[in-house]
Amino acid sequence: MSKKIDSLLFPSFCINCKTGTPEEPPSLRWLCLNCHKLLITRWQKVSFKPEITESYYIFDYQKDKLAKKLIHSLKYDFVKEIADTFYVSLESERFNLRRLTFDFIAPVPLHKRRLKERGFNQSELIAKKIAEITEIPILDNIVKRKIYRRPQMEVKNREARIKNTQNIFECLDVEKIKGKTILLVDDVATTGATLKECARTLKSAGAHSVLSFTLAQD
Repeated sequence: MSKKIDSLLFPSFCINCKTGTPEEPPSLRWLCLNCHKLLITRWQKVSFKPEITESYYIFDYQKDKLAKKLIHSLKYDFVKEIADTFYVSLESERFNLRRLTFDFIAPVPLHKRRLKERGFNQSELIAKKIAEITEIPILDNIVKRKIYRRPQMEVKNREARIKNTQNIFECLDVEKIKGKTILLVDDVATTGATLKECARTLKSAGAHSVLSFTLAQD
């Protein structure tokens, strides 16, 4: 009954073209079938070496305007169900995801203050789908964001971005990652400062190597 009331008070519509959408399946609630066809993935590689051995993404944050709009709604409008829309995109990259070689998946963590504000970690939602596709487990709470800092989106200068992420992470279970290869998962990377700092933390704690995957590269 509550779901029916919710749908009456907050009818769903396509974020892109504003046409009405069905409540089910979740992947079509915020992006209609026609607009789904506009969300085209391209498996691409970027270098965040030496901290990260291989780094991949599927959308260009500036060129793929629809992907950018969806990521923004997921991250800043707190529309959690948009993760289901991106699950379709991740499914289309099943072959590329499954050919990566790693032992565990680690979503980039949010600080507890920001997690409380948002109610969910969007990187964890992405990581859960990758775990389903690859059949490789997520290491829950293996990395902690111990220091609260300004969101990277608000920091425009490259050097300031690097400084903003320094020493913000800590590894909570050294034994689990010792000698292992970890796939770091996040929503968007720009300079890669957050991913690199997280990778440094994991490698300092004994991880053999780190790969990364993000939905988009800015």
